[in-house]
Amino acid sequence: MATDLAQPFSTPSEQCIVPASTYHTVNPYVLRSILTVESGLKSSAIGKNRNGSVDIGIGQINSIHLKELSQFGIGPTHLQDACIGTYVAAWHLKKAIAERGNTWEGVASYHSRTPYFNKRYQALIVNEMIRSGAMQGQLLPVPPLNPLDLGASGSRGGLKAAAAGDSQGSSVIIFDTRQ
Repeated sequence: MATDLAQPFSTPSEQCIVPASTYHTVNPYVLRSILTVESGLKSSAIGKNRNGSVDIGIGQINSIHLKELSQFGIGPTHLQDACIGTYVAAWHLKKAIAERGNTWEGVASYHSRTPYFNKRYQALIVNEMIRSGAMQGQLLPVPPLNPLDLGASGSRGGLKAAAAGDSQGSSVIIFDTRQ
């Protein structure tokens, strides 16, 4: 693993990223980018969703996963512990990659499997990795949170295609997690 990042894992919230990513065999830089995008590395973060579910902790783990997590003795308060929340986020990322592949689509499935929101999240994670120095490249445009805002200029051409998603370019293997 590279250790020459522009911003090393030095804050208290970041101290469990490498052990959690090693344990769950996910890329630590992808994991840190997810935690940064999800909560700004704040373990006390709570997000309330329109559907009544709640996103909890540093990894913003959705409350729909609490039943499964309870089998491991993990409840909502545990998710607000930076280290436990990081391990759970790494576990959730590992599951997403196992289901969708070691691709940007797989990584973004951490957040959403819905094509439009998956593509949007891909851009957020790539941009965070570029900003943190974990990878090089140009920042990607981030689609609006609401796909209906794509037609704000009066034209809705392509809205269905954007909302349905386009899988081109998302099936490239991005990280080899074999050590």
